[in-house]
Amino acid sequence: MSGKICEECESSFEPSRTSQRYCSVRCGNRHRDRRRRHADTSATTAPNPELQNGPAAPATCQRNPDARLTAALASSIEAQDSLRTQLRTQSADIEQLEADVEEQRAVIKKLRLDVARLQSVQQADVHDLLHLAGRLLAVSQATGVELDNPTRSLFRRRGWTAAARRTEANQ
Repeated sequence: MSGKICEECESSFEPSRTSQRYCSVRCGNRHRDRRRRHADTSATTAPNPELQNGPAAPATCQRNPDARLTAALASSIEAQDSLRTQLRTQSADIEQLEADVEEQRAVIKKLRLDVARLQSVQQADVHDLLHLAGRLLAVSQATGVELDNPTRSLFRRRGWTAAARRTEANQ
């Protein structure tokens, strides 16, 4: 699971389930209490139409649109809070991914440098082996010592024969 941002205190936390919105029970209770206080405050401060205008219309008809507006407003605020939380979470995820990308780029750069170094070393080793093979062939011919069969077949496969060495020397 990825880290989330608490909707109440806005601190980062690791959720124990995917639907967890608060970092602790305390933050969940705070949010619930704030919501209840807000609902109680809006209900007590709403004017009573019967007291102002008299019993002209049933109270439920006049309070019902206000209740719907209040519910819609609360729903909208909750949706905004949820979207802000998602945005914060996604922002944190993006920052983590950017850091991971930078790490991967550094690793790739290091690996490319290692490959280039190893290729250079390998080319130097091949050059040294060619030089040693030529020396071995020259020494075996000068001393009259025959090369063993595996070495001779290896030299033939590579094109390292006495005739080839003489041609190289003459050029």
